[in-house]
Amino acid sequence: MLARTRQTRMRLLQCIDAALFALALAGAYALRAALTGVIDRSPLEPFSEYLWLFPAIALSGPFVLARLRFYAEPLPPLHVRRLATVARASLLTGLALVLLLFITREQSARSVIVMASAFGGALVWLRDELTARLAATRLAREQWTQRVLWVGEPGQNARFRAALTPVERARFADLGDFDPAARSAADFAALLHEHAANAVVVNLAGATAGQLARLQPLLDICGREGVSLVIRPGFLPGSPLGLQIDTLASEAVIHYRVQTASPASLLVKRIADLAAAAVLLLVLSPLFALIAAAIAVTSRGPVIFRQQRAGLNGRAFTLFKFRSMRAGAERERDALDAQNEMRGPVFKIAGDPRLTPLGRFLRRHGLDELPQLWNVLRGEMSLVGPRPLPLYEVGRFDNDAHRRRLSVRPGLTCLWQVSGRNDIADFDEWVRLDLAYIDNWSLFLDAKILLATIPVVLLGKGGR
Repeated sequence: MLARTRQTRMRLLQCIDAALFALALAGAYALRAALTGVIDRSPLEPFSEYLWLFPAIALSGPFVLARLRFYAEPLPPLHVRRLATVARASLLTGLALVLLLFITREQSARSVIVMASAFGGALVWLRDELTARLAATRLAREQWTQRVLWVGEPGQNARFRAALTPVERARFADLGDFDPAARSAADFAALLHEHAANAVVVNLAGATAGQLARLQPLLDICGREGVSLVIRPGFLPGSPLGLQIDTLASEAVIHYRVQTASPASLLVKRIADLAAAAVLLLVLSPLFALIAAAIAVTSRGPVIFRQQRAGLNGRAFTLFKFRSMRAGAERERDALDAQNEMRGPVFKIAGDPRLTPLGRFLRRHGLDELPQLWNVLRGEMSLVGPRPLPLYEVGRFDNDAHRRRLSVRPGLTCLWQVSGRNDIADFDEWVRLDLAYIDNWSLFLDAKILLATIPVVLLGKGGR
């Protein structure tokens, strides 16, 4: 994991822990107030006199944890050292607040401070255990692990790998070496496609002038297809991708990001995706049940249609939809190729004879796509992003630059969706809209697309 990404993750965890310590203070006050009559203590001061302590505990708790290197070295769940670190942080936080009360001569109850520090430590420990267990799941490893291809002389690559820290090594799925002196650019592109590589580490250590010249086609391929580049310095390629200086294995590297958006903004996007998907799945569950029942009653076959689609960097995932066609419709597609109305590798026809009457209505209003909220929750899709295409259509791309639309998570809706959907008959125009979204992405643009999707779905504009 690059240093900048680690810092973003650490800041997020510190913000969460700050909120937990503040919550612990509120809980401690409420408990102490409830026990006033039981333990024969004098009544507490009004809650308003404790408000100034909330920012104090919210800042001091994560600060002490950071000083104890709690965020620097993630450990497995139920690790004794993690528990000991949290206990020390809770004790030191409580002592710091008691000292602050003494300096300011405030009369706040010491028992509230002690309980708040203990409760805060317990909440942080529970949060850390949950985070560690989620990070250890297979799905989390698949979503967060970087699938890395190492470009350079194999001996130099081995020495670079050996310098990686355990945390960095845990975040990389090693796809092996690619020696540009011994293999062609076509072999390189095939490896990227075969392994759905997230990133390419170009190691320039020991490279000769001739070897540097052979690297340019590889860098061009990464630029066209939207694969992140991490370059060990020594050569600065021309590239349209976003340039960042970062560190890897305690050494400066040049990172060409697929997007110019900051990691913090992308993290906010991901959190918003998860929260919205969870809420929508809950709120729309009666509609899900109604649609499922209608499909089961009106046609034979499974309610949910599953299909392999190309996700981030072309990695295959199972997309879920409400079935809108008769059973076995996939086997009939080849016979309908001559009626394809789209120019390019994708397949779209008006009045598709395979659609059921109910399916035609679901398609027009986008209701068949609702189960993809589960794909969003799993981390395979986003609410907004280029629509995921079937693997066989991606395999028919005749322009490698089209693969750059795979450089971000696919989405439930996108610029194409709100700009005409199937009324756009040229795949090049579809790709142009997707690349415009990628190059100009912002949280505000996502919000605009989501709002624009509502009338498109209600009116069925461009739906087939």
